[in-house]
Amino acid sequence: MDVPVKRRRRWILWAFVLIVACFVLLLADLMNLPYHLVPVIGDAMDWRSHYLAGLSSVNCGRVTVRGDAAAATQCALQAQARAQPFRVIYNIQGIDSIVAGGIVRTPRGALLAMSYDSCPYGCGFSLLQQRVQVAPCPQPYHLYVNPKGRINCFQPQLSYPRNIMSPNAEPY
Repeated sequence: MDVPVKRRRRWILWAFVLIVACFVLLLADLMNLPYHLVPVIGDAMDWRSHYLAGLSSVNCGRVTVRGDAAAATQCALQAQARAQPFRVIYNIQGIDSIVAGGIVRTPRGALLAMSYDSCPYGCGFSLLQQRVQVAPCPQPYHLYVNPKGRINCFQPQLSYPRNIMSPNAEPY
């Protein structure tokens, strides 16, 4: 057998393996199996906040829906006072998916507000459909602690949506 035939067969084998792997990933996502891997591999909010904050950033943690936000908030406020990059994420009660909001300080000193939806189409959790939105905080930077003990960079009070379609990172 000559070399070009072997090389072509190897390429066909790799293409087949890649197609099967994509099919398995899609099937696992449809069966909601990746949700159980989130504690191990993280989700898009974890990945994006870590990327934006940098490798040497302070990870102030992720607060659960009804969890005590005091320690994470204090960590973020202290890191901000020391001008250190940091990230903090607050899970928020969602209806048909996992929702979260967070604040990130980049190594260059920029403050960013983040919002996360694990499946904007209402499927619970999807590794392939999760979305993270990033918005710059208004300057001059100021971090507010709202009545729930969570920080944000827009206003000190909770803001309730004007209507059902209003985007709002923390309505409750």
